[in-house]
Amino acid sequence: MKVNEEVKQQVIETLNAQGKLTVRQVTELLNISEVTTRRLFSRLEEEGRVIRTFGGIQRVETDRAAYSYNDSDRQKTQEKAAIGLRAAQEVESGDQVFLDSGTTVMAMARALASRIDTGELEGLRIVTNSLIVTDLLAERCKVILVGGEIRTERRDACGYLAEEFLKRLHMKKAFLGCDAFDLDNGLMTTDERTAHINEIVMKNVTQIFILADARKIGETSFVSYGSIEQVHTLITDESLASNYRDILATRLTRLLIAQIGA
Repeated sequence: MKVNEEVKQQVIETLNAQGKLTVRQVTELLNISEVTTRRLFSRLEEEGRVIRTFGGIQRVETDRAAYSYNDSDRQKTQEKAAIGLRAAQEVESGDQVFLDSGTTVMAMARALASRIDTGELEGLRIVTNSLIVTDLLAERCKVILVGGEIRTERRDACGYLAEEFLKRLHMKKAFLGCDAFDLDNGLMTTDERTAHINEIVMKNVTQIFILADARKIGETSFVSYGSIEQVHTLITDESLASNYRDILATRLTRLLIAQIGA
């Protein structure tokens, strides 16, 4: 089937009505192959008309709230500190680890710095796109800073150069934050460039750790970057509702609950 403007418009109109579409839905809608559907999604993304998500597309929202590292860093500080401390305990000497640029992962980086200073950890190799993580850990262990376009509001690097660099790396563990952890849509964040970096990282690591305070569980955000089933370990805090604990215990390999003030 030839992908022309009429076909694209049919998909866009359906997408605007539903908000999200999967590969299967569009394949059945247009009676085309999944390969053709994915090619169509790529073209629409290149034209800036859709956002690619895990297994589908999402409409472009023009009124989404801007992310601010400083604003995020001031929220749920006790929970983030507890989660970061628990996450740091999952790192062993000699590990090759990716740390993203979120504020909860930043709390983990602080805990790692303490473990290195006390001699508990050595021989770490940290890969990160976070300027703050780099500043904190570069004098304590080997740090590889992913280059690319600097985003001052996120204090990180992103874009084509960062993505191409990350495609060539294979690491043991990745610690990623998220803005929402939805049971249906999976791992979600506020912007597509962060989502794309996380997608690439998740393909090239053995174990994926997601760090998210309990308020994010069951919430949705702008764009998906992975499914719950891809997660090796979710680390959250003790305020997680019991019904979510039961559900996640059956869908995750590991669920770790960080104790605040422990």
